[in-house]
Amino acid sequence: TYLKIFDTIRNLYAELPLARLRGYTASRFSFNNSGGRCQSCEGQGVIKLEMSFLPTSFMPCEACRGTRFNQQTLDVKYDSKSISDVLQMTVEQAVDFFKVHPKILRPLQLLVETGLGYLQLGQPSPTLSGGEAQRIKLVTQLARGGGSNDKPRARTKKSTLYILEEPTIGLHAADVALLLDVLHRLDDAFCERFRAV
Repeated sequence: TYLKIFDTIRNLYAELPLARLRGYTASRFSFNNSGGRCQSCEGQGVIKLEMSFLPTSFMPCEACRGTRFNQQTLDVKYDSKSISDVLQMTVEQAVDFFKVHPKILRPLQLLVETGLGYLQLGQPSPTLSGGEAQRIKLVTQLARGGGSNDKPRARTKKSTLYILEEPTIGLHAADVALLLDVLHRLDDAFCERFRAV
């Protein structure tokens, strides 16, 4: 999962009437915490099978049916979607679903603009390619204010050096154009900040 989107999504779910009635906090909607996750698979959604002389294999958890959460957590729904349903959405689907929540919408739109709209919200970080991980880091910087229409902040003594190692390898020409646009926006934003000081 990426950026701080999930903190905001978990907070949204914690504010829903059923969640408040049951006393759920935002941490309930994280599969990393014991309160809301499925105890059988510990929030993994799969059970690891170790077999002698055969490679390790995984099977969907029968208790949660791969949703990663216990039923009490899944009962809480926003616009008829549980937190598990949200994690299974692609970024593009989530843009439409969260269109009335600017704090969630803005980073999602930035992900789409960098050609990452196909990623699932709940996609584990280790499954991302190197190029995808680099583009997510760029989006993180843009979401902090770089490349946006925010007012320039005063220059701080802290500087950031970006090293992109072959960020366009394996990308379609259209995705390369999207990535270049994002890099130009990031560069323009930092130049604006320095001119404003």
